[in-house]
Amino acid sequence: MKVLFFTDTHIRGTNPRSRLDVFQDTLYNKLNEILNFIKENKVNYVIFGGDLLDRPDVSLSVMQRFIYLLNQFPKPIYMVLGNHDIYGQNPNTVNRTIIGILETLGIVHILDNNHVILEDEEMKIKVTGANYYYDIDVDINKEKYISKNKDGCDYLIHVVHGMLMEKSFIKEVPHTLIDDIFSMTEADITLCGHYHTGYGALKINDKYFVNPGALVRINNSLSEIKRSPSFAVINLEKNNIEISIEKLKTAPEGELVIDRSFVKEQAQREVILNKIIQSVNSYGEFEMLSINQIVEEIARKEAIPDEIKKEALDRLSRAHLLLSNEVVD
Repeated sequence: MKVLFFTDTHIRGTNPRSRLDVFQDTLYNKLNEILNFIKENKVNYVIFGGDLLDRPDVSLSVMQRFIYLLNQFPKPIYMVLGNHDIYGQNPNTVNRTIIGILETLGIVHILDNNHVILEDEEMKIKVTGANYYYDIDVDINKEKYISKNKDGCDYLIHVVHGMLMEKSFIKEVPHTLIDDIFSMTEADITLCGHYHTGYGALKINDKYFVNPGALVRINNSLSEIKRSPSFAVINLEKNNIEISIEKLKTAPEGELVIDRSFVKEQAQREVILNKIIQSVNSYGEFEMLSINQIVEEIARKEAIPDEIKKEALDRLSRAHLLLSNEVVD
C-alpha cells in the first residue's frame, strides 16, 4: 500500500508580503505536481496534515481552481483541521468554512474523533486524527498526540496538527517533544503538520514521526529561503515500512521568490536607532528637553529620515519615563 502525506498549503487570495512571485500560481503548480506523482506512482491514499486554508473565509473565487484540482486526487483526502482552517481555533466552526463544503462534496474526510480503515488485498491500516485545539501543546497529558488500539489492523497511523518537535523549541512557544509521547502512543506512524520547517521522517525504535514541512513558504526567514518544500511517501508492506521525503520540482529556489529587503531595511533601521540612542547616552545626565535637542541635532547632521527620528524620540521618552518612575530603596 502506498500513502502520500503533505501539509500546510495555506490557500489564500492575497500574496504574502515576503513573496516576489504569484503565490496562488506557485501553489497550484505544486499541487498539480503532487497530483501527477499520485497518478504516475499509483498512490492508494492521500493524507493531509492541516491548514489547507490560510484563513477560514477564503472566497469561492479563489478556491475554484483549487477545488477542481483537489477533486482529481484519490477521494477522499483524509485530513485534520489546522488553526488557520477554522474560526477562533474552534473545530466546531468547520461547517462555516470552505472545508465544510469540501467534506460535503466527498473531496475531504475530517478524521477528528473518528477513525477510518484503509485496506487493499494484503493489509488493513487504521488511521486516526486530531484537529488543532488551542490547548493542544499545553495539555500535560498530550492526549491529542496519542493513539491506541490497532483493532486487529496491520498498522496504526495517527495524524495531528500541532507543534510536535524533535528537540526543544523557543521557550515561550508551547510545543510537545517527540520524547514526551513516544512511549505513550501505539501509532506506528505519527504524521504531523503546523511546524513549517519540518524534520523529515524520524525513526525511533519501531515508530516513525513524520513532518515533511509546509508545502508553502510564507515568511522570509533564512531557514524558509533554504528549505525545499516537500511531501512524504509511505510504502507499507507486511512487516515493513519505508518512508521517503520527496522534494517538489516545481518549487522555485527560495532566493527567487522570497523577498528579504524588508528585513534588511528593518535591520538598518535598528542600526541607526541604536546609533542615535548611544549618542544621546554619551551626553550623560539630561532632561527630556535636552534629549529632544540632541536627537534633532544628530538627525540633522546625519540626514536621518523623520520617521526614524520620531521612533528614536518615542523609545527614549518611554525609557526616560520608566527611569523617572523607579523607586529606590
